[in-house]
Amino acid sequence: MIKKTLLALLVAGYVSPVLAEDFDLSDLVPATAASAEITTVDTSNTREVDDVIFAENAQSGVLSAHQSLVEDGEDGVKMIAVGSGIGILSTGSSYYNNYDNRNATLLSKRGAYTKAFQIAKKQLVENFEGMNSACTTVSNETMDVIDTGNDSVANTFSSISDTCTESVKGALAGYVTFDVYDDPEEGFVRVSLISTPKTREQTKRQSGALTETTNPNEIFKQVITDLKTGILPPVGAKVLTHPETQETYVLGFGSSIIRENSSKAIQRKMLTLAKNQSQTKARNALLATMQGEQVYWAGGFSENQMESNEQFEYAPDSLNPADAKALGETKNSFINNIKMTDSYSTFASGKLPQGVSVKSFKSTDGDWMLSVAVYAPSLEASAAKAAKQNEKRVKESSGSSSKINVDGGLSDSNNANKGPSGQVSNAQDL
Repeated sequence: MIKKTLLALLVAGYVSPVLAEDFDLSDLVPATAASAEITTVDTSNTREVDDVIFAENAQSGVLSAHQSLVEDGEDGVKMIAVGSGIGILSTGSSYYNNYDNRNATLLSKRGAYTKAFQIAKKQLVENFEGMNSACTTVSNETMDVIDTGNDSVANTFSSISDTCTESVKGALAGYVTFDVYDDPEEGFVRVSLISTPKTREQTKRQSGALTETTNPNEIFKQVITDLKTGILPPVGAKVLTHPETQETYVLGFGSSIIRENSSKAIQRKMLTLAKNQSQTKARNALLATMQGEQVYWAGGFSENQMESNEQFEYAPDSLNPADAKALGETKNSFINNIKMTDSYSTFASGKLPQGVSVKSFKSTDGDWMLSVAVYAPSLEASAAKAAKQNEKRVKESSGSSSKINVDGGLSDSNNANKGPSGQVSNAQDL
């Protein structure tokens, strides 16, 4: 049973409200908030049975699972019994370095977010699909003994080789970002993803109900309101429901660091580059959670160990025992070497629905360009309607055209004025 805990995190995490056009780097992380914003969550009735956390309400269960993973200090998954069924919370983490070059520091941090994001996705797929595992262990031992009328000496040699490979492969869709966290003092970032029956259903494209139920301005107003009270993460996705129309929106997040350059002209191009990159990432994140992405992971290790005890040495260029030289003392040696590999790969490809819109925000410190891609059935319906109107207009314009006549038209009369005629170059200059 998990005791009553003070948590500064709700399902999306909360920080102090900020303007939608005025995001700070701190908006990326649900780090410890001000005391007025700390929410008391009663987890006294939370219990864990067969690795599944049960609670009286979904919020307590999810927050308890998250807190448990944080306290463990390791990457992992927790299963939670939520209102829509069994949910899976996955947490991945990574580290970054600080450099004299600000661009390098931000790129290292951005890479850490990406690595943590991939780890969390791999763990979700592993939970859904299982893991392939294979190990090979080989051990050898040899002994070489020489006995004479005066001496008895021996050399022994043993080796062990241990090689293991594991892999995870599968499709993943319908997950959303639960939490992101950055600890600048430790150079540590954490990304937590959650997948529940509800999120998997909500992130589906609502192509069967393309009716305009919400004004587009109302959609973006709701999105901005949500971003003001929550977290704009650098990676992942989120589901949002309009409180009045109950229409579901899917948000995809993307980010890029804004590189610094001493040239103002190049700096402007760097800003454009950051915006384009973050928007591309946001669109692909939306595509990944709506249509799915392929997740691959392969890892393993290779370990070799050797031990030997020598009491004699053979003469150079001779393996004749009679030429061997006894050592005064036994010579002992030991060596172990291990190599480890860890490779992550994700692939998301496809066509986004009509009407997807992307909004970009520049952080107030000028470090990040953050983008959010928004999908809503109403926006798709509006775009589809406009596309039909455009197609109809194009057909109307092309309907008045006629086939070109390539035969005839030759005339004996000259109906054109005399063309340019006269000396162009001065003869004396040639």
